[in-house]
Amino acid sequence: MGAPDPAVVSARRRTLVRVAAVAWVACAVVVWNVVFDAHVIEAGRDYLTRQALHQQGRGDAVTIRGVMDPGVARAARAASLSGGAIAAAGLAATWLASRGRPGRSARRAE
Repeated sequence: MGAPDPAVVSARRRTLVRVAAVAWVACAVVVWNVVFDAHVIEAGRDYLTRQALHQQGRGDAVTIRGVMDPGVARAARAASLSGGAIAAAGLAATWLASRGRPGRSARRAE
């Protein structure tokens, strides 16, 4: 067998890099959604707890807007930090792995 065509190897490498980058971004989107959802659920439970305490005469009156608006803002910040960190780390790792290394052949040892 002869050496692989460098153009084919280069095209395959570019395709693999794109697939890896898309996979990391998809992973970051999933993490963003999970973290956001978890924080919004936590804010909803906080509202229900405060409302129950108020109805029992053991807490101040609350509105859903007064509890959920800050909760959603916290959820968006936490989710963006988490998803952004994963996307940045994954894309950086993909970029580092895709760089050509001097002295290394594209051909595998047989």
